[in-house]
Amino acid sequence: MISTMPMSGAGPYGNGMHSSAMSLLSMLTEDSADIVHAALKKLLRVVDTLWHEVSSSLPQLEEIVEDEAYPKETRAVAAAVASRVFFHLEEYRDSLRLALGAGDEYFNVVTDKSPYVETLVCKAIEIYTNCGDALEVGTLMEDDMDVDDSGPSSPSGGGDDDGLTSKVIGVVEKMFARCYAERTWTHALGIALEARNLDRVKEILDKCGDDLKEKLDTLKYGLESCTTVVVNRKFRNEALTVIAAHFRGMPDSNSDYSSLVRCEHLLGNSSSVADMISSLIKLGGDSALLALQICFDLVDTGDQHFVSAVTSLLPRSEESPSLTKALAILEGGFAGELELAFLYKESDSDPLIIANLKKSLEEKGKVSSLLHSMSLHAHAFLNAGTTNDQFLRNNLEYLKKANNWAKFSATSGLGCIHQGHVGEAMTLLEPYLPSEGGAIAANGGYAEGGALLALGLIHGKPNCAAERRKATVQYLREQLRANQANEVVCHGAAMGIGLAGLGCRSSEIFNELREVLYTDSAVAGEASGLAMGMIQLGNAGGGDESVTEMLAYAKDTTHEKIIRGLALGIAFMHYRLENEADGIIEQLLRDRDPVLRYGGMWTVALAYVGTGSSKAIKKLLHVAISDVSNEVRMAAIIGLAFVLFKTPERVPELVKLLLVSFNPHVRYASCVAVGIAMAGSGDAKTVAILEPMLDDLADFVRQGALTATSMVLMQCSETHKSYKKFNGKLTSIVGEKHQSPLTKMGAILGQGILHAGGRNVCLNMASRDGFVKPTSVVGLALFCQHWFWHPCCSLLGLAFQPTLVAGLNSDMNFVKKFVVTCNSKPSAFAYPARLTEKKEEVKKRVTTVTLSTTAKAKAAAAKKKKEK
Repeated sequence: MISTMPMSGAGPYGNGMHSSAMSLLSMLTEDSADIVHAALKKLLRVVDTLWHEVSSSLPQLEEIVEDEAYPKETRAVAAAVASRVFFHLEEYRDSLRLALGAGDEYFNVVTDKSPYVETLVCKAIEIYTNCGDALEVGTLMEDDMDVDDSGPSSPSGGGDDDGLTSKVIGVVEKMFARCYAERTWTHALGIALEARNLDRVKEILDKCGDDLKEKLDTLKYGLESCTTVVVNRKFRNEALTVIAAHFRGMPDSNSDYSSLVRCEHLLGNSSSVADMISSLIKLGGDSALLALQICFDLVDTGDQHFVSAVTSLLPRSEESPSLTKALAILEGGFAGELELAFLYKESDSDPLIIANLKKSLEEKGKVSSLLHSMSLHAHAFLNAGTTNDQFLRNNLEYLKKANNWAKFSATSGLGCIHQGHVGEAMTLLEPYLPSEGGAIAANGGYAEGGALLALGLIHGKPNCAAERRKATVQYLREQLRANQANEVVCHGAAMGIGLAGLGCRSSEIFNELREVLYTDSAVAGEASGLAMGMIQLGNAGGGDESVTEMLAYAKDTTHEKIIRGLALGIAFMHYRLENEADGIIEQLLRDRDPVLRYGGMWTVALAYVGTGSSKAIKKLLHVAISDVSNEVRMAAIIGLAFVLFKTPERVPELVKLLLVSFNPHVRYASCVAVGIAMAGSGDAKTVAILEPMLDDLADFVRQGALTATSMVLMQCSETHKSYKKFNGKLTSIVGEKHQSPLTKMGAILGQGILHAGGRNVCLNMASRDGFVKPTSVVGLALFCQHWFWHPCCSLLGLAFQPTLVAGLNSDMNFVKKFVVTCNSKPSAFAYPARLTEKKEEVKKRVTTVTLSTTAKAKAAAAKKKKEK
């Protein structure tokens, strides 16, 4: 919007003495250079209030700027006037071009802090940072800026581009000097990081070293900026290396070990982290406790590969109790036990939710197979991680109604319920697991396959015991080899291996899964393709030919399921590789097969997950509106939620127009993207955006809106203005006769998601320290495949994260008097009230009134009968 107000803080140039600039503008045509100069001087004083009149004479002003017949000072004043007009017109590039030529007298970036100067300085910094290298500034601006050292010139002039380059760099250099003088180190560091100027980063960190507190704050800011602002992976690692070196150079009394560990983790320096933990444990006291906290933080990141590398480098000594505790946290599953205990003891799961759901489905007699299966998934979500499967034990007849793949889903749901319960996993699933030596029918194995997937789900969380996870993977491999003839069991075993061995990067397991793939069984091959990607999660940059082989087989096979499994497997293998994945992305997007393009979109989403990369966003948005395949467009839109989940508020704004698209698949995907990005936020604006979609004409769009709104309202209390209304809507939809099965499916899943994990979990793809959690990302990505394969629904449990604060003492026991101060009202975090069972009132028979004539007639009849 064009400014219409006088610019405050404009110094001597904004006194507004003239009511019109027309007389001054007419003087610009005079032959006398002195008259023109005087007119320009007066115009400069009033241009901030009369710029709308001066704007009509911009061509004339630029002619004066170009004309070397005028004195240099006159040309500089003309440039200053024209620059301010362009500023008010919000043409900042032209304004900066002319301001640079006007000189320091009219564009003083050091002392003048007016909006005009501050805005143009920001524009100069933007140009400086966008090019990444200061030497390329002239190249970036050459189309519309060109000046030489003798004075300003027009865009079409023939000035020296190096003069412009030096002036833009000069502005930025002055801003650096200003930051140094004012000791605003974080401002200077932010510019240097955005510009990818490593030498400047080193200079800033060296200069701020005389004040340890300032330096520590600057280092923390730099670390945070590297993870949120810097999108170039190579430069990010270079900057983090510099920051880590300065962290190590801090005195022990001022060092921030948590930030240093985070920095080393981002760089993949497992040996440095192991040495740090060992050193802190040797110091004892509070330092040993800090080492244990670092271990908890490492496990919370979900990076099993890095945690395993750190654990392998720690010394093994039973003489050190602290070291034993550290190993228990890192590989013993202690953190998982804490979560399991919390979810079990603090569960507020309402049994009437699933009971009423079952009753509503059974009221019409025969239960739909789809809705029956979804009700079991909802039950798994409701009790995720709580180990509470009492409903299934009490309703075995209801459970037996599941057939074929519904039976597979019902059994795999036990894995969601018992997540992290690794100690009793085999005992719990023993009735369903394949028996030793027992033959499984070729057309059966659904319960057995589901149980094998459940094993993978139970051991899929990164905080469970490493030895138990390895033993489970070995058991699943044995089942995979023993049941090659049954594709259902192979499917469950392969998926279980992928989940339990997520990111282990074992070439031996990868080769075994590849053998199953080459059997060309559609069901088993799809799971093998997915599992191959999960095993090699983020490991496509190793230089081997795995990706090439998978892509070649995807083009050779005729099974769409196998192609989709391999496409997603390739996406998993490029997890967090960012620009290293660009080559395979382009290759997939150019393919004629829409399933491979679908995989290309997921590769973009997973390669750039959590980065907020503008390049990835542009690519996703372009495909979302241009591809001819609905599935590809859906993947592109959902991918936005993965790329932007660290800045979730951007997603609703990006997809707002897509929510009103004529294409229902686009509307569905937009709902899902908003739900994933804003999960657990309870944001009122987001709920309002999704509300019209609850009544969409397409039933699957309503399904997506219901599940998405449930995600947004997770863990909201009844004080939220939309909670009660939406919760009631979910219940009513299930009971309505005329609602379609797909809409009811959304309502059923929505009930499970809204009250998930005993109302103590929330969907989240990041750890407390901001690391992207691989398990959560994989779980959400696989859940989104339920569009094609309903058994994928139960995998959403991998993305559930408990919301708890645990206080432990040095003995690793809960602190008895542990208090957390919260200034919010208790009602804001209170559990929603449980449902109450309606008791049927027994109707008492009311005594009817007997008329007197009736009584006399009855008495006469009785007397007559007696006389006879």
